[in-house]
Amino acid sequence: MTIIIGRNSNLSKALIRKLKDCFLVSSREINENIETLSKYKDKKINIIFNNFQAATQLNDLSNNSNYITNTILITSKILDYFQNTEINKIIYTSSSSVYGNNILCSEQDDLKPLNLHSSLKIANEKLIEKYCHDNNIDFSITRIFNMYGGNDKFSIISKILYAAKNNEVITIINSGNAIRDFIHIDDVVDMYFQLLNIEVKIINIGTGNGVSLKSILDFLHDRGVDLKLKSLKRNELKISIADTKLLNTIFDNKSFNKVEEYLAKELNL
Repeated sequence: MTIIIGRNSNLSKALIRKLKDCFLVSSREINENIETLSKYKDKKINIIFNNFQAATQLNDLSNNSNYITNTILITSKILDYFQNTEINKIIYTSSSSVYGNNILCSEQDDLKPLNLHSSLKIANEKLIEKYCHDNNIDFSITRIFNMYGGNDKFSIISKILYAAKNNEVITIINSGNAIRDFIHIDDVVDMYFQLLNIEVKIINIGTGNGVSLKSILDFLHDRGVDLKLKSLKRNELKISIADTKLLNTIFDNKSFNKVEEYLAKELNL
C-alpha cells in the first residue's frame, strides 16, 4: 500500500494512475486532522512525499506560517504520526534547485541553495534522512530536474503550449539562452515505480541532456510556429543538467521522451 501526500501535485496525479493499491491524501486534510491517516496506521505502507508550497506560489511570503506548514511542517507531522507503523519505503520528492549555481549537479556535490524554496527542500531531505536512519527505514530522495507533461500548468514547456494554442504572448528570460534538463513526467513516474523496490538513497531524476529554450523556439519556428515573445533580463542559472551516472547504472541507460517530440505531438506538427 502506497500513500501519496499532496493531492494537487501534478506528479501525484500521474503516479495514482500507475501504482496499484495507492491512495492520495491532501496536506490540508492532514493539517486539519491528522487522524485522516488513521486507516493506514496499522498497515505496511510506502509513503511518497509530494507536498510543498504550490509551484505558482514559491515566491509568495504573504503568509509565512502557511508557507512553512506546506513545505516542512506537514512532513514532520506525518513522520511523527507513523512512528510505530511498519514503513517499507519513503520517497521524498526534492528538486535540482538544491544544487544552486552548480553546472555538474552530482549527487555527491555540496548543496548550495540560492533561495527559500531550495533551502526548505534541503531541510526536508535532512529530516527524511535522519528519521529513516533512526528507524531503519529504506528511503530515496529524488532530485527532479525540469519536469513537464501531465497536468502541468507551471513549467515553461506548458507555457509554450498555451501560448502557441491561444496566440498569447510568452515571456522568456535572457533570450532563452539558459540550458535546462527537461524530463517528461511519464519518465519520472516509471522511475518512481521502480524506486519503490530499489535501494538508493539520493538520485537525480533527469535526462542528462541540456536544451536551451532558444533551441526549442527555433525548432518550433522551423515548423511554422512563431510565438509572440516578450524578453526580460534577469539573473538566472546558465546551465542546469543532471549528472545521470547513478541513474543510468540503476535504470540500465533508460531512454527518455524528447521535449521537441512532445511539443510536436501536442501541436500536431
